[in-house]
Amino acid sequence: MSRKSRALSPLSSLAPLVAATIFLGACAHHRDVRPGADGLHRVAIQTDDTERTARDAIAQAEHYCQERGLSAAFVDEKNQYTGSMDEDSYRNAKTATKIATGLGSAAWVFGGRKESTVGGIVGLGGAVADGALGKGYTVEMKFKCQ
Repeated sequence: MSRKSRALSPLSSLAPLVAATIFLGACAHHRDVRPGADGLHRVAIQTDDTERTARDAIAQAEHYCQERGLSAAFVDEKNQYTGSMDEDSYRNAKTATKIATGLGSAAWVFGGRKESTVGGIVGLGGAVADGALGKGYTVEMKFKCQ
């Protein structure tokens, strides 16, 4: 085997990975759509940001129907709190975690040696707490392809 062909070998082994990534990315356009047997389909997504997620759910439904040469017609839309603690406590805790993450990150970047260490700990703690709180809202849309 020549030196030149050996140099191309690692690149050619990436081709299947690239192809798989493209294929999986194509499927991700409506990953949360649950087809219904009666033609009434559903998109349900857990979230922290109901407005952004509602737009994402609409886009997924539209993409799902477009693949079938049809348009999405929405029948029902629900945004509801589904967390395990009361909603006000959840919102307050989420706000506190975002503040801790932001302040901790700023101190880590702009602080001196001691401030950077404390900032990193506070920022990491905020991120961990945010993850532990989870996504407290569910956006659900029902639609038909017409």
